[in-house]
Amino acid sequence: MNIEQYGYQKADTIDCGTGIPARVTAVHRSHFEIVCDRGTGLARLKTGEYYGGNENVPATGDFVLVNWQEGSESLILKTLPRKTYFARLDPSSSGYGEQAVAANFDYVFIMQALDRDFNPRRLERYLTLAWQSGATPAVILTKADEAKDPAVHVLAAEKIAAGADVYAVSAKTGQGISELSKYMKPGRTTVFLGSSGVGKSTLVNALAGEAIMETGAIREKDGRGRHTTSHRQLVLLKNGAIIIDTPGMRELGMWDVSEGLGQSFADVEQYLGRCRFNDCRHQREPGCAVKAAIQSGELPAKRWESYLKLLTEARFADDKAGYLKEKRQWHKSISKMQKSGRNADYRIEPCTETFTCRACKRLIAPEDAGSSHRNHCPYCLTSIHADNQPGDRASLCKGMMEPVSVWVKKNGEWAVIHKCRSCGTLSSNRIAADDNMYLLMEIAMKPLYAPLCRPGEAEEEGTKSAESAAKANSRCQVCGSPVNLDREKRRHCPDCLSGVHTDEDRPGDGASLCRGVLEPAGVWAREDGRWEIIHRCRSCGTLSSDPVAAADNTTLLLSIAMRPLASPPFPLWQLRKEPAD
Repeated sequence: MNIEQYGYQKADTIDCGTGIPARVTAVHRSHFEIVCDRGTGLARLKTGEYYGGNENVPATGDFVLVNWQEGSESLILKTLPRKTYFARLDPSSSGYGEQAVAANFDYVFIMQALDRDFNPRRLERYLTLAWQSGATPAVILTKADEAKDPAVHVLAAEKIAAGADVYAVSAKTGQGISELSKYMKPGRTTVFLGSSGVGKSTLVNALAGEAIMETGAIREKDGRGRHTTSHRQLVLLKNGAIIIDTPGMRELGMWDVSEGLGQSFADVEQYLGRCRFNDCRHQREPGCAVKAAIQSGELPAKRWESYLKLLTEARFADDKAGYLKEKRQWHKSISKMQKSGRNADYRIEPCTETFTCRACKRLIAPEDAGSSHRNHCPYCLTSIHADNQPGDRASLCKGMMEPVSVWVKKNGEWAVIHKCRSCGTLSSNRIAADDNMYLLMEIAMKPLYAPLCRPGEAEEEGTKSAESAAKANSRCQVCGSPVNLDREKRRHCPDCLSGVHTDEDRPGDGASLCRGVLEPAGVWAREDGRWEIIHRCRSCGTLSSDPVAAADNTTLLLSIAMRPLASPPFPLWQLRKEPAD
């Protein structure tokens, strides 16, 4: 067996070392099927390289270096550089992960059936991802024998698939099969994509001239098929061509399509630069070329709407891709420290980052940062609710994170509590040696400028608390104090101010399923002067805020507000309004 038959081309720049090149022919949950010069077999990943390093987990079609073991599982040492790569948003990752479909292919067959499966909007999605992969796409309209007029569907597909060939084929009658033979060349790889029931496996058998893939029946009720292909499989045909058959895809979310979107929607993007204003939003602005093209019929409205939808998904996915890339780099640096025998605590590493604060526009130097990564500006203490570049936070909102409070950890260390102006998310960040001391103290004292209750209200609070205790029909899960459920649902106990990090309909609950205790960590005064308690979960560290109620323990609230002032992180005589330049 020769690995070059499977498309492998030796590169002078690749150092194989002790490994031998192989190609992944199938991916399963815990192991991989591979083929190499020594035969076929099963393999598993080398833990240190893939789970502690930065190697790409192999996909079907990837070339890898393996430590070959005859008669047992071989060890995959490294994933070789990819020529092409098809990926989509992982439907099982809650929108924060990439799912590899196939790698190292030359052509992409995007298949839709002409019985009930033809969908122009779905075809646009496939084309966008196919162009992004770097391979040459071709649209294959199967089951042409079941369509009244296949030419109508071919014309509709050609309007969408500019730059890609469109074929109407039928495996049953043999129509159009010979036209696809130009793609079936020795050493060339073609990946088959489409929904379940479009006839991918049937077409593979027709091109192979034999039944090498299992096929299934179609339900007459809705024209859908069963998943006869349960995993992605690479197969070498008798003529030397290579195909990758894939299961049907129910979801096709955008991932990184920065280039593919422009190629797939070139007919749309040609109008974007013709508007009168450079910052035209294509809504009601005068001189908008896009709106003019839609009104004249040059640009179909549905085509424009589809472009906007995919563009929105692509931008959001691009942020997530950047976030995950940064996260992988962070984990890689931690892994290197562990391997070198040093302390894996990133906080002891010197900071090397320089960035410009988006709030005060100052250039932030790495000196006196206190850790290897700054999460806020030392001058204005603000941050950005993102994690795509130094100085940003771990989210995708990109809203301004403003400092609202400080809280004192058990070891006496101060931390700034940020609140996002856009989404309201709370997060905390350790202070650095060069942070603005004057501003930190001003934030700590801000609640004291807004009195918790006006004169004469203290007696009213005590009356309300007594009335609530008399009407109590439940108890706090933390301190056991009585709580009145007849009043507005409480998020914390009025006596101990604690809560429980769950989301069940009972007193003291917060908005999660952690079930950890929410302890009061600090308070902050809103712009209208009202106080809010900042809770921190003991189990997961999540921060949340809850408005102060009239019956809450005033003494405890004031005690929490005074905590930072009781243990300042610096001598008060050193206060200055800005950090030294």
